[in-house]
Amino acid sequence: MLYRIFSVLPMIVSLFWILMLLIDKHKNRSKKFFILFLTFLLINYFAHAAYFNHEYGLYTVLDSVWVFTSLMSFPLYYYYIRLLTMDISVQYKWVWLSLPSLLLAIYSAVIYLLMTPIEVESFIQGVMYQKSGYEPYSRLVRLQILREHLFKVLFSVQVILSVYFGFRLINKYNKKVKAFYSNLGGKDLTPLKWAVTALLLASMVSVVASSIGKSYFIAHPWLLFIPSVIYSGCIFFSAYVAYMQRFTIEHFTQNVREYELKKAFKGKKNVVRYHIPGIDNLKSLRERLIYLLEKMEIFKNPELKISDVSLLLKTNRTYVSKVVNEELNTNFCDLVNSYRVNYAEELLCSPEQANSLSIAEIAEMSGFSSESSFYRVFKNKKGISPGVYKQHRCNVFAVNG
Repeated sequence: MLYRIFSVLPMIVSLFWILMLLIDKHKNRSKKFFILFLTFLLINYFAHAAYFNHEYGLYTVLDSVWVFTSLMSFPLYYYYIRLLTMDISVQYKWVWLSLPSLLLAIYSAVIYLLMTPIEVESFIQGVMYQKSGYEPYSRLVRLQILREHLFKVLFSVQVILSVYFGFRLINKYNKKVKAFYSNLGGKDLTPLKWAVTALLLASMVSVVASSIGKSYFIAHPWLLFIPSVIYSGCIFFSAYVAYMQRFTIEHFTQNVREYELKKAFKGKKNVVRYHIPGIDNLKSLRERLIYLLEKMEIFKNPELKISDVSLLLKTNRTYVSKVVNEELNTNFCDLVNSYRVNYAEELLCSPEQANSLSIAEIAEMSGFSSESSFYRVFKNKKGISPGVYKQHRCNVFAVNG
């Protein structure tokens, strides 16, 4: 009973998240594409289940489909990353990514069609289930064995390239987001890196299992739970990350376009939110930027963007970004958050404020969009959580009377 459950567990997890994403009210283009990715996984693990449950006829039909869906998994996930980080619409020119998978699957299907029933049985029973008494193998069976070797090479190459270029896209996207927004809540794709890592782990387990031979898990059925649980866990985590990710390159592009429109029509619309007396007396862009942060305390705006700052400074956001990156040696997000943390620290160090204000109130007053982001940023910069910092300061106040 448990053996059957573990044989279909990855398939059940894939189906669960397909249904969850289908009923999700916040479906965007990337989530719809992820449903396609999960559908391929569902078909793939259905073929796995047929193999482990000795459905020989069904498995024979699905074997070539399994080749296609297996080799499509990482190219599909790579393009899912592109939809999050670069492409605001599906670019059909990337269909070439499916060619290696499709060609090898067609190769497999054609060989199956040319094989006699005896050769099919010889391949399925002798090669796939590693039963004795079926050798020597015919030429067509040897061609299917060659397909197995080609599959392993292609799969390994696809995993390496997809992970490498996927990480590059994520890092490039995160850099752009940090340069534009002061609040990264739900915008950066760091969780996606962990999802890619999880799928990489699943692929490594798949390679090891393939090297051992799937028939080994039939001979030792209690061991099947190891790859089954790992596959299921990796799929579940990756799908959860996709389900929670609502901000994509589409939203980033929209925000940039809104900035360009504001800039184009700033003579017709009042886009400046702050009165800035005395800023025109400052010569350098760096001095005026620091003035906005220190004197006008614009960091208290939780949704502050570099486009807002550039409009206030009456300059292009590229120039502001250059000052932040080259003269201040940081990015826009870290710069603004450093002021927020310093302001929060002042509140925590004040006996009156620390005793009368909650952590949530201090986070809001400092410009953080949420208490959780305040905890994360504060601990990252100070090494301890704001709650511990506050308690420590309260103890100091008590000792000093």
